[in-house]
Amino acid sequence: MKKSAKQLGMLLTVKGALLQKLFPGMMLITIITVILCYLHLEHQFSFLKVSNALPGYMGAALGLLLVFRNNTAYDKWWEARKELGALVNTARNFAICLNGFLPNHNEDKHKIGSLISTFVFVLKGHLRNNVDISEMKDLDPEDLKLVANAKHKPNVIANIMMARVEKIWKEKLISDLQQQTLVIKITGMVDILGKCERIKNTPIPVAYAFLLKFFIVLYVMILPFGLLDDLGWGAVPLVIVLYYIMMSIVLTAEEIEDPFGHDLNDLPMDDIAANIQRNVQEIIHHD
Repeated sequence: MKKSAKQLGMLLTVKGALLQKLFPGMMLITIITVILCYLHLEHQFSFLKVSNALPGYMGAALGLLLVFRNNTAYDKWWEARKELGALVNTARNFAICLNGFLPNHNEDKHKIGSLISTFVFVLKGHLRNNVDISEMKDLDPEDLKLVANAKHKPNVIANIMMARVEKIWKEKLISDLQQQTLVIKITGMVDILGKCERIKNTPIPVAYAFLLKFFIVLYVMILPFGLLDDLGWGAVPLVIVLYYIMMSIVLTAEEIEDPFGHDLNDLPMDDIAANIQRNVQEIIHHD
């Protein structure tokens, strides 16, 4: 029962209630369709008819556009999920290598381990345009000040990690090969950051999104002309349902093409960041 209720909520909720967002358009379409039905059925306005083939051809073209729009948005969502999965793996591997290369009592080992978790939390906030300073409590005061004043905070965290790795290498606590391994992990995390930024900062062109919505409105306004004789007043609910379904697809696509936020269908970044933190702590503090 709870699962069904949740699924119903997801059906009706995208960035708020779908019904709330679509209500003005649904009311406009309803009024237009009711007027057309009234004029045709009550006053026999025969010019309010078109061939049934026209809505059919338009519907076929619109269906292809909706499929393309939905697939494009889902591809971005899925690519983002793969990158976050790669971030989990890279952070774990980084912590495992760090734990294996340095003795348990080494202070830099624990500081770099904390920086791994901090990088993930800062990346999450960076992608949401709202970095939470309280999530950087493990940083040294001077590092915290440096990050807080930076415009691109994840890069600064990566720089601090790189400096720590350079420090332990110069102290000959790790070999050249081990240093290279740790550097690769840091650059791997920065690469994932860059890919996530690309996903976030490359939206679908506005003109394309506008034209698709315009085409949907045009289609549902023409559709009644081909249904009046066959369905009569039944054309009204049919047009409303079709408008709701097609615009819901468009709004859902708009939501999932930016998957890093707080919306219902966005990726669970808070859970992923917390999971990475637990994993890194367990690895670094493992005796």
